[in-house]
Amino acid sequence: MDLRAKLGTIIEQVNQEEKQKRSFATKITTSRLAIASVAASLILILSITGLINRHSNSSDAQLYSQFYQPYETTGIFRSGDALIDSKLTKALHQFNQQEYQGAINLFGEVLEIDKNNPVSNFYSGIAYQETGQVKMALESYQRVILDRDNLFIEQAQWYIGLCYLQTENREKAYKQFKRIAANEGYYQEKASAILKKIKYFE
Repeated sequence: MDLRAKLGTIIEQVNQEEKQKRSFATKITTSRLAIASVAASLILILSITGLINRHSNSSDAQLYSQFYQPYETTGIFRSGDALIDSKLTKALHQFNQQEYQGAINLFGEVLEIDKNNPVSNFYSGIAYQETGQVKMALESYQRVILDRDNLFIEQAQWYIGLCYLQTENREKAYKQFKRIAANEGYYQEKASAILKKIKYFE
């Protein structure tokens, strides 16, 4: 009987130890599952964030393609200089034929004679923009604005904003279109429409 009692006690102790081991193993498994769940959640969050960032980046390109159109040449421009007028006519002809690099070269010849020529500066800006030379386009538009005494200032301001959209410089684009929307000009309504869609806040 004593032996049976001792054996019973030993069996109970062994059973308790087994339970403790199982409990410990269960805790470890639970911890591992929890860590795996957190890791999976982080991966999911990062993936979603990446998709959102790609979408927000593409929205600039979408806005650009929605609102950008190359400015059409209007009328005949006379400068009073026969040589400039001849080169300008050829340049605008190539521009209309979408031969933008050739037009840029001819506009450059005009600007060598008259660096402030607003027609050459503005249309070379459009040609640069069409060929992806955005930095050069911005410089051309800025020269139009600095000249002050011409009919292309409002258009140059609009295309500057589009250049910022094209390069996904959202902060500068936002500020540029905000200035345009604040004035009662031709592009006020379009600038306001862009501001509603652009995802930059001061």
